[in-house]
Amino acid sequence: MATVQAPVRVGIAGLGRFGKLHAGVLSRFSHVHIAAICDPVPEELAAAREQFPGARTFADLDAMLAGAEIDCLFLITPEQTHSEQVRKAIGRSIPTFVEKPLSTTSEDGAELAQLARNAGVHLQVGFVLRFESQHALLKQEIGSGRFGDLVTLRLKRNCSRAWFDIYGDRAHSVHETIIHDIDLAVWFTESLCSKVYAVQRHITGHIYPDACMAILQFENGAICSLETSWLIPDRGPHNVLTETWSGTIDAELEIIGTKQSARLRLLESTLQIWTDDVTKHPEAGLWPEVYGKVAGALREEDAHFIECVMQGGGSTVASVDQAVEGLRIAEAIMRSADAGQEVTLR
Repeated sequence: MATVQAPVRVGIAGLGRFGKLHAGVLSRFSHVHIAAICDPVPEELAAAREQFPGARTFADLDAMLAGAEIDCLFLITPEQTHSEQVRKAIGRSIPTFVEKPLSTTSEDGAELAQLARNAGVHLQVGFVLRFESQHALLKQEIGSGRFGDLVTLRLKRNCSRAWFDIYGDRAHSVHETIIHDIDLAVWFTESLCSKVYAVQRHITGHIYPDACMAILQFENGAICSLETSWLIPDRGPHNVLTETWSGTIDAELEIIGTKQSARLRLLESTLQIWTDDVTKHPEAGLWPEVYGKVAGALREEDAHFIECVMQGGGSTVASVDQAVEGLRIAEAIMRSADAGQEVTLR
């Protein structure tokens, strides 16, 4: 992989909630220049031209790839577009960061990972929790051997009901929320999954299930339970607090080893703000906005990708192969929940 000198010219595709967060982070790096932005919504492009006057704007990715000079690409686009867009970027030898999931099928994901390897193109999938300090410290503790053998992992990620109006007909719950916890399980265990059993429920009438639970069996013997739902009421404690996005991510994990155990909850912020409408628990680890800057894990994730681009190397934190394994597990969860029976992966 070739090295890149500063300033790194970045192209950003997608100006939704997360696209804006990434753009805000990248714009604050002195060694980064936002050279191009694309989005199909004219109003978003008009706002981007005011906020990032040095960036060229385009209505679609093809036009941006053909007309802009960029050193790397951030794809913050709808899930079903990832596979085709990553393929186009690899075809142009552009290092690419893509928000999770890498693809909506493991077959496409494996093909993209191989294409990137063959082309010598750095590809990173946006699993932001790998860059959150508490999760990273937990991974370090596991790697030290102080847990002994991992016996069980329990992970849940429940979200605001209001958000499901956006995601319920766009992306499967497994690809939108559980995929984070699948990735954590693969990362923590460093093992392949052998068996999956899952159940799901449809409550609010959207295409995809509002709730899903799964049990995973890993080849090293570890057992993992996963839980997600999109049913937290509007007046639940809010820990996601940005200018355009407010609500709740109630995430929790517990790990039991033969020598020690651990528990981590995302919702238990020591800072609480009470209003007439809702109690706020500002979350400071993922993407807090302080003094006009986005900090936390999202900033560390973007900085890591830019560093890999500049040095011309791969990531020591974000594994594309593990992202593909996560897609295989996600598919098995969906198959098991649909069929009502266990799915054997290996």
